[in-house]
Parts: sequence; C-alpha cells; structure tokens
Amino acid sequence: MLPALQPRFVQELASSQRILIAGMGGGFDVFCGLPLYFALRAEGKQVFLANSSFTSFLPTLGRDLAPAVVTVTPDQRVTPGDYCPEYWLSRWLQTQGEPSTVYAFRQVGVQPLKTAYEALCDHLTIDTVLLVDGGTDSLMRGDESGLGTPHEDATSLVAVNELRGVKTLLACLGFGVDAFHGVCHAHYLEATAELTRAGAYLGAFSLTPEMAPVQRYRDACEAAFQMMPRYTSIVNSSILSAIEGRYGDHHASPRTHGSELWINPLMGLYWTYDLGAVARRLQYYRPMLDTLSLSDVGLVIERHRDEVPIRPRVEIPV
Repeated sequence: MLPALQPRFVQELASSQRILIAGMGGGFDVFCGLPLYFALRAEGKQVFLANSSFTSFLPTLGRDLAPAVVTVTPDQRVTPGDYCPEYWLSRWLQTQGEPSTVYAFRQVGVQPLKTAYEALCDHLTIDTVLLVDGGTDSLMRGDESGLGTPHEDATSLVAVNELRGVKTLLACLGFGVDAFHGVCHAHYLEATAELTRAGAYLGAFSLTPEMAPVQRYRDACEAAFQMMPRYTSIVNSSILSAIEGRYGDHHASPRTHGSELWINPLMGLYWTYDLGAVARRLQYYRPMLDTLSLSDVGLVIERHRDEVPIRPRVEIPV
C-alpha cells in the first residue's frame, strides 16, 4: 500500500510488538481477526488470539490462567460436532505450524473480565489489545432502534478500555450482517462520522481473495465448519461469500435458508477505530463498571433503554 495512503490503523500498529487479538462478541468473532493475525505475523510481530466464549463446557476444557480466562490447546479432548470454536481453531493452527494456544474468556461482567484481561496481558507481556467485532453492533451507543447483540460487545469494550499500560484498538468486519439482529446501519455510519470528527476513525480497507492472509482465514473457517457442521458461522460465511464476489440473497450455509440475506462488498471491509473513543460513546458505560455477570449487564442495558428516548430507524438513502 502507498505509504501516504495507509490507513492510520496500520500506522498505529507499526510500533506494536506483542499484540492480543480478541473476539469481543463471542462465537466466531476471533476468526474475524485471523486476516490481521496472519498479516501481523508476517511482519514479524508476536500475535496472540483470544475470544469471548459461548462454549458451555469451557469450565472443564482447559487450564485457568485467571478465574475468567481458560487456556485452550489442541491436546484437550473435544468430540467432533461439539460447539467450541476456540478448540477447533487451536487444532487447525497446530496443523499449520502456528502457535496453537487460544485463550477463552468466560461469560462474565466487566469486573471479572477486566481482571482476566489484566492477567492475560501480564502473562503474555502485551503492549496492544485489538478487539475484533464480527459485525458492527459494537458501535451502538445505547439509544439506537436496534442494538444487535450488545451484552458481550459492551462488556469487552468497557473491560478493555479500563486496562492501563496498553494501546487499545477496535476493528469491525462484516458490514450488514447485523441486519438480522435489527441493527440500523445508518446509525453505524453516523457513529463512524462522529468518530471521524473526533479523530478516532482509523480508516477502512478491503479483504480480497488473492491475499494470503485471507486465504488462510478461509481455510481456518472451513476447517472449523467441517468439525461443527451444525454451527457454521453465519457471520463468517457471509463475509467469505462477500469476499469471493457473491451478492444479494446468497446462502453459503443451510442455517440461513428461509431468510433473506444481503451479501455485499462492504462486508469484506475492516472498519477500524481508537477503542477508547468508541467506549466513551457508550451511554451506559458507568453502570457497566460494577457488573459481575452477564445478567448484571443485561439489567444495565434494560434500565438504560427504559430511561432514554429511542431513536427511530433510518433507511440509508442510496
């Protein structure tokens, strides 16, 4: 890329040497960070992977590094078909000769998650935490017509913003996939414009099929889908469809049959931000600080929604 036209995001990472890429919303979000993982590794950076986990048997899966973070490795036993994206990613990484440990965060509130991040950053000597959102609902501030699935996103956002001594960044991949969960993407674009005015939007860039990191991202997803055929990631399969040039109501997974999709080229763009500025937009940030469980987080969001005027949905006029 021409140096003068590089997104600020690339410049922000130039001085980083030990980077934690963490899926912020659970499920397959960590897979959305894999193109960045492989690109940064190719630059000689030390890069580590973590994920907010939905895995129900996580407490028995691996060794606890701290009360809310588990070390997942390929030598643990998981039955084919079982839902555990972190494990199947770990196993695939081993087959590629890559470091194969993936760290999995339990479903907790901000206080224990912050403690877990602190323990992991200390353990790995991290200088930069990069949260990755599969979708764009992490930019919803709290009064939009639809928030998507905000619990894990907001918890990760607040917990990481409370860390000290590390650089914090946010990348979103999959513009449009949150429509299924009621997100108004005009509100997302409005948020990006606001962050641009604040100097916190770090730019966007496309993933294309010929890029080696993208090809490895596809391989990792396909390997995990094969091991968990009932749980194919709708988000990642949609993103991969967009990257390969599919458009409109294209279904790469039987899980979406019966619904109408809008696969589009914008799904293959990373949108990047200064994490602190995104966190400061969150209208219910302060009450989130004392949460211990996801149930607490849910109550905070419900109370906030009861107390503020909800902005109506807006159609993008193009």
